[in-house]
Amino acid sequence: MATPEVDDPESMKALTVFLLRHHSNDLRSIILALDSLFHYSLHIQFAELMNDDPLRAHLLFSQPRQYLRLFDSAAFLAQRALLEEFGWVNASVKEFVHVRIDIFGSPLEFPETFPSIGKVRVKHRGILLTLKGTVIRSGGIKMIEGERKYECRKCKHIDLKPGSATEPESIFCISTNATSAAFRSYFKVHPELETRNTILLPSSCPSQKCAGTSFQLIEDSIIRHDYQEIKIQESVQVLGVGAIPRSIPVILQDDLVDIVKAGGLTV
Repeated sequence: MATPEVDDPESMKALTVFLLRHHSNDLRSIILALDSLFHYSLHIQFAELMNDDPLRAHLLFSQPRQYLRLFDSAAFLAQRALLEEFGWVNASVKEFVHVRIDIFGSPLEFPETFPSIGKVRVKHRGILLTLKGTVIRSGGIKMIEGERKYECRKCKHIDLKPGSATEPESIFCISTNATSAAFRSYFKVHPELETRNTILLPSSCPSQKCAGTSFQLIEDSIIRHDYQEIKIQESVQVLGVGAIPRSIPVILQDDLVDIVKAGGLTV
């Protein structure tokens, strides 16, 4: 089924503060970059996050898909906080900033979360997992749908703005009452690659106060991503005599596409 959005304002705020405290210079460089449509990488140390905020480090480890998205939204908010420094300088908040995790020097280097490819099992599904191997196949770069926005027809469900824990993510529109205004609000749905990128809507409105079951797609809200599939194989040096090296497919998106080639070692 589609991956739900995380509604965690406390973590949004904490991750934003972490980025401003430890990565403000990196964010300033991104703000000053000229290409507003480029996908930028922001590398953080997991060990540093664990020392600074153990709770968010655990959430990132146990729910990486949801909390990496939250981290990306925190990067958006952190840029907005820094933008005021630049005045009239040609600077802008970049929408496509992706937080990437460096696990070296952290507990994630232990075998349970850094297994050899041949020892990956179902227990590893859904956690922040690190694999090391040689790229044996590198596919072409394709385009894939990554997000849609829907609106509940009953309550006009309010979601959080990317990078904000307080402001509704809204498209401003005029209400039927001439003396007031309304916000057309929406929630996000992310498809699952495991189900051939199928979009499955929730059975009921994400708002806890609404039982609506009818949703409409927000026009021009579909976001697409660069997509590449590679295959990595475990190193023969870590295998016993006569053992066959195992391989596993890996999906790369956005800033990660086309950065590795067949024959290269990757982590």
